[in-house]
Amino acid sequence: MYAAVLFVGVNNCSTVQPLVAIERTVFYRERAAGMYSALPYAMAQAAKFFWFYFISLFSFLYFTYYGMMTVSLSPNHQVAAIFASTFYSVFNLFSGFFIPKPRIPKWWVWYYWICPLQWTVYGLIVTQYGDLEEQISVPGSKDLVRTKDYVKDHFGYHTDFMPVVAIVLVGFAVFFAFMFAYCIRKLNFQQR
Repeated sequence: MYAAVLFVGVNNCSTVQPLVAIERTVFYRERAAGMYSALPYAMAQAAKFFWFYFISLFSFLYFTYYGMMTVSLSPNHQVAAIFASTFYSVFNLFSGFFIPKPRIPKWWVWYYWICPLQWTVYGLIVTQYGDLEEQISVPGSKDLVRTKDYVKDHFGYHTDFMPVVAIVLVGFAVFFAFMFAYCIRKLNFQQR
């Protein structure tokens, strides 16, 4: 537990430092031009991090409850690990990261919508990159593209869909917790 907490904390700290260093330059320029003060800037940045932590929290919750559910559905933790790892591969395939939603065949897109990892990836990409105006170079394209346009066009993600993403993430955590509670109560794998 100690190592996990330390790793997550150090990772968060290390991740935010270069981002804030870059944004600070923009903030100084905008503040000097009289665009806004420090408080609104800090609040806007905090909103991004609150979304990040909300998505992370409920992703950790649904993965934890998913693991608990797989144990409640199987006779032992070895079988549960095999069962869970099978779905990890499927979750990975349909998360929308390696194969974006616009490229998933129509007969498989239903699994994209019920894949828990897809909602996590959607939420993280939209909240962290969906509003960026910076121009990026996209492989296979000669023109520069705004980051937010790339997120919308390549992944099919929309920033106004975030309330739905939040509800679905909470729903997955509640669903897996309920399934664990129900299965642990109804299924008995003891042999006497």
